[in-house]
Amino acid sequence: MRVSRMAFAAAVALFAGTPAAAQTTNDVKCLMASNLFSKAAKDPKARALGDAGKYFYLGRITGRLTEQQVRAQMVAQTKTITAANAGSVMSACAKQMEGGAAMVERVGKLLAPQKK
Repeated sequence: MRVSRMAFAAAVALFAGTPAAAQTTNDVKCLMASNLFSKAAKDPKARALGDAGKYFYLGRITGRLTEQQVRAQMVAQTKTITAANAGSVMSACAKQMEGGAAMVERVGKLLAPQKK
């Protein structure tokens, strides 16, 4: 019975770990794209979006990754963000950020006291 519990725990860890690892990779990529846009974008709205993205994605990785893991992810992601794809990367990150904000807004409306 102990072996089956261990096998179950290993299966759960494997199943749960894969999406989280992929999400962490995406979060680091978005953090880097946001930082790039906050510094290099000529349009003030794009810079503001980059600034917001930095804090959003920093919050998503803080507490989930060690400094060494962040460094390794950043080294890997440096190779994936190019001048040609930076705009599309940032657009995808902004959509994810907007989705998170919309979800929080929906929950907030559900929890707000109803007018009588």
